Amino acid sequence: MEMENTRYAGFWIRFVAAFIDGILLMAVLYLLGLSSKAPFSSEWFIQNILGLLYYIVLTGVWGQTLGKMIIGVKVVRTDGSTAGWGTVILRETIGKIISGIVLLIGYIWAGFDKRKQSWHDKMADTIVVKTKAQ
Repeated sequence: MEMENTRYAGFWIRFVAAFIDGILLMAVLYLLGLSSKAPFSSEWFIQNILGLLYYIVLTGVWGQTLGKMIIGVKVVRTDGSTAGWGTVILRETIGKIISGIVLLIGYIWAGFDKRKQSWHDKMADTIVVKTKAQ
């Protein structure tokens, strides 16, 4: 269903929001003493769990991460309603794995899609919309 006057957030604005989120997450992990990136180490697992919780909890509660808040975009269902917990968990876990699994094509897809949806948005029936004038 097409929402009237919807201002979709495209690839680059979402990229900037994700970049901000990455910097914030790295800073928090560094402050917690979790700066190791050795694959499959206990710190690596903790880093990934904390990152996953960051995206799920913030998107589930506010519809946006801190990066999305700063940039002024928000995740909603395609009908404009708030994305529920099941939708957010699907989008942020399985959906993002699939989006990234083949050369990040699922993320890049947002740059070419009519509603700027990445693959994880399509799977979860979500869109990312602008919340402030840009």
